[in-house]
Amino acid sequence: MPRLLRLLVRLSVIAACLTPPAPLLAQTDGVDPALLATREAAWRAWFAGDTATLATILPSDFVGIAWSESPLATRDETLAAATAFRESGGRLVRLVFPETRAQRFGDAVVLYGRFEVVLATPAGEQTVRGRLTETFVKRDGRWWHPAWHLDAGGVTPGPPRP
Repeated sequence: MPRLLRLLVRLSVIAACLTPPAPLLAQTDGVDPALLATREAAWRAWFAGDTATLATILPSDFVGIAWSESPLATRDETLAAATAFRESGGRLVRLVFPETRAQRFGDAVVLYGRFEVVLATPAGEQTVRGRLTETFVKRDGRWWHPAWHLDAGGVTPGPPRP
């Protein structure tokens, strides 16, 4: 009997390892509202140059890939970029996430989707649309944002298109 029990335990472990991740959720169905609030806060803090808030969301081992041709960024480099954007006179006019899908892996959630930002800069207003992959991890009862990868499909000068 112990031999059969060991075999069943091994088969259970193998089956658990082969179990696929949770299916992609349509839009934000089933996504913790606190996670979505953390995401929104991170984006708004970056554009506002609010490094104090951003530092409470991005862990020390943060890795970011910006929508430009910039190299991978650390947390400190990301905070500096947020400050530089604000000091250059940049301002967020509008932020939307027209498409978001989520995949959960235990205490980690990966968001996939699209974004659109309208920015006011000294050079004028511009719209940036792109795709995103964002990672969130729940530690000690709160959501952290340890990584993002953004790419922009282009920059459109002038008012946003409908």
